[in-house]
Amino acid sequence: MDKAIFVNGKKAYVGIEHGESVSLSRSDAKRLMEIASQHGAYYEGNGGDISAIKEIPKSAYRGSWDELFAKQVKGYPPEFLYTIFTNTEENNQKKHLVSPSKTIIQMALKAQDKIGFFKNKRFTSDTLIKFLRGISESDADFVEMAKEKATQANVEKFLSAGEELMWPDEDWEDYPNKAGKMAKKANSQRQMFVANQDSGVYVMGSDHIEEIQKIKPGKKIVISSKKQMGRSMMSDVSL
Repeated sequence: MDKAIFVNGKKAYVGIEHGESVSLSRSDAKRLMEIASQHGAYYEGNGGDISAIKEIPKSAYRGSWDELFAKQVKGYPPEFLYTIFTNTEENNQKKHLVSPSKTIIQMALKAQDKIGFFKNKRFTSDTLIKFLRGISESDADFVEMAKEKATQANVEKFLSAGEELMWPDEDWEDYPNKAGKMAKKANSQRQMFVANQDSGVYVMGSDHIEEIQKIKPGKKIVISSKKQMGRSMMSDVSL
């Protein structure tokens, strides 16, 4: 279920299903509106969910908490390249990687503003190789795959293999593969950052709420019976 956590009178977290509106009780809506009006409201990723909670006026939104987080990250940690293999159908990474005259590595470096997490930083080929080596398994060498020409077939194989290992259908929450563990490492940093903010309303994918609660326990308020699919927890991470 989508949930809201009211930590105190000046901070709250709201978990939503990306792309869906949220239905709030009158008391919950009033409480969130009061916090947002005084302390602001922040959304995940590129702000695609700014209209999800109609009770919070758009004037209360002060930007993306991911953008705030990005400003305090030093360098370009390789784990943040997990976005290459996250929600590839929705984010259409293939569009930015296909170019038969170049390798997938060359195209990834060229298209990094489209496929990477940070938009005001550049990752190097060394960082990309370190990431690909870190997610490789005995039967899936992503470094070698990325050295292939960026044909449509090769790119589709590359993206499909990465997403399958990073977000397996059955047990993605256990992060059984190296790719998933890499994504979890990046996501944990994002969640720790937003959990430690002093005030405001923070809107995020429903799956973040359980982890946020472990960091900063608070009262859980059920606001919807919809259940978000696990893989969509990262669907809005592009800044």
